[in-house]
Amino acid sequence: IPRAEKNTAAILEQQVLCCACCHARVGLLGFDRFEQADSSTTRKYGGTGLGMAITQSLVHLMHGKIRVVSTPGEGSRFIVTLPVIKTAGDVLDSVPDNDVKELDLSHAMILVAEDNEINRSVMEAMLADTRATIYFAENGLEVVEFVYKKCPDLVLMDIQMPVMDGVEACKKIKQNHPDLPVIAVTANAMAADVELYHEEGFDGYLSKPVDVGQLNAVLAQYLTVETE
Repeated sequence: IPRAEKNTAAILEQQVLCCACCHARVGLLGFDRFEQADSSTTRKYGGTGLGMAITQSLVHLMHGKIRVVSTPGEGSRFIVTLPVIKTAGDVLDSVPDNDVKELDLSHAMILVAEDNEINRSVMEAMLADTRATIYFAENGLEVVEFVYKKCPDLVLMDIQMPVMDGVEACKKIKQNHPDLPVIAVTANAMAADVELYHEEGFDGYLSKPVDVGQLNAVLAQYLTVETE
C-alpha cells in the first residue's frame, strides 16, 4: 500500500471496536498472499503483497472481522471490527518495570548506525536516560570513517544500510579495533542470522523492535556502568 492520503477513525460502541482506514489513488485486489494490484515488474510501488494477508490473519486471531471496498485506480477502504471486553472498575496504571535498571553512562560514547530517521529518533529517546554521548551515522561508510577519527566505546549497528551495509562495516572496524564492541541491531534475528553475525565479528545483537530492557542489558554488559 503506498503512502497516500489516509483517513483513520476508531469508534468504541456496544463493546465493538471499529477501525476504518482509507488509501487513495491505488486499488487493492484483496487478501491473497504475494498479490498486488499491479503485478508488473516495473510497478511504481514495492512490497511483497503480504501486508493484507498478515493483517487478515491477525484480525481473525483476535476474533474480529475485516472487509475491503476497493475501486481499481481510485483507492480502497478497509474496515476492521474487533470484539471488546469491558473491564470492571477503573483502569489501573501500568506497573513499572523494575527489571529496567537506570544506567549512568555519562562517561561513555555510543555510535548508533541507522539509516531510518524514525528509528534514530526512537533509539535517541531510549538512550537519553543513560546520559551517554550519542552520535549517529546513516550508513556503514560513515560508521567506518567515524571510528577512524574518534573511536567510540560501543557501536549499535543496523545491518541493512545504503552505501555500505552493517556486516561489511563491522569487518572493517574489527581490522583496526578488534576490541571495540559492535552490536548488530536488526529485524533478521533468526538463529542462522545470529550465528552469521558472530562469525562476521559482531559481539552481540539486538532484535528490532528494540526492547529497552534488552538494550540496557547489552549496555551494562559491554560498558563500564556506574549505577546510582
